[in-house]
Amino acid sequence: MATVESLTAYVMIVVYVPTKHTEAVRIAMCEAGAGAVGDEHYDHVVFVTRSICKYRVLEKAWDKAGAKGEEYESEENRIEAIYRREKVEAVIRAIVEAHPYETPAITIYPTLVEEYKYWTD
Repeated sequence: MATVESLTAYVMIVVYVPTKHTEAVRIAMCEAGAGAVGDEHYDHVVFVTRSICKYRVLEKAWDKAGAKGEEYESEENRIEAIYRREKVEAVIRAIVEAHPYETPAITIYPTLVEEYKYWTD
């Protein structure tokens, strides 16, 4: 099992975004450093997967979210990208600024240990 000390200098970020806002969020996060490992071969590399978001609107939700207590479903995209760990704050800030939701669903995963890294610095 990997320990924090043995993790690479990279993380994988995942964010869900309404389909019509996918390009704006993708561009913002990539301009902040997501989608690049620093090998000078590629950048702006992301995976986009269609998904369905299901939710119920609670009392403190935005008015534009729908009627309180009702359940809804919306088409969204899952955007995921690898990038250097030191850019985490900048990438999250870029996503939050470009994302239309009051609380974007963002997850960050550590990557595998150095021995599994398939590119060179």
